[in-house]
Amino acid sequence: MDYRVLSSASKLIAPFSLLLLLYIFPAAETTAANTTYNAFNLSTITFEEGYSPLFSDFNIERSPDDRSFRLLLNKFSGSGVISTEYYNYGFFSASIKLPAIYTAGIVVAFYTSNADTFEKNHDELDIEFLGNVNGQPWRFQTNMYGNGSVSRGREERYRMWFDPSKDFHQYSILWTPKHIM
Repeated sequence: MDYRVLSSASKLIAPFSLLLLLYIFPAAETTAANTTYNAFNLSTITFEEGYSPLFSDFNIERSPDDRSFRLLLNKFSGSGVISTEYYNYGFFSASIKLPAIYTAGIVVAFYTSNADTFEKNHDELDIEFLGNVNGQPWRFQTNMYGNGSVSRGREERYRMWFDPSKDFHQYSILWTPKHIM
């Protein structure tokens, strides 16, 4: 899985980290183009500029230009990265291609959280890709927990109308001071 992450964000008091996690994932054949997203006047940042390994750095494969990376799986671990800065709001986007194999029980997540700052009372926004059985429609779930409540929030589950393992697709969170999209 390759991630190409765009970030234009405000760094303020209520910190959130951007996390990209892969709990269990075999290496997939992937490529990604170096892209500038003119609609938002953003370009990709390098791994070195904005991320560090969260766990299993031996399963993170960085591209030669350092603008994309793959999260891999072996029989011991998946992998994950975390932003090196905290953000109050912003535009977060990743180009993701999911594995084209049996993935029941696997969760691939792209999300923001401040759990490292507020362990038992954190806020979270996320997009989770739920495991798949070959031939079945893929599902994804969005979660929103706010005001320090992990017991209250909003979870929505959707069937995907396309096969996310066929090509890269852009997934984004636009978070302004007044709206989340």
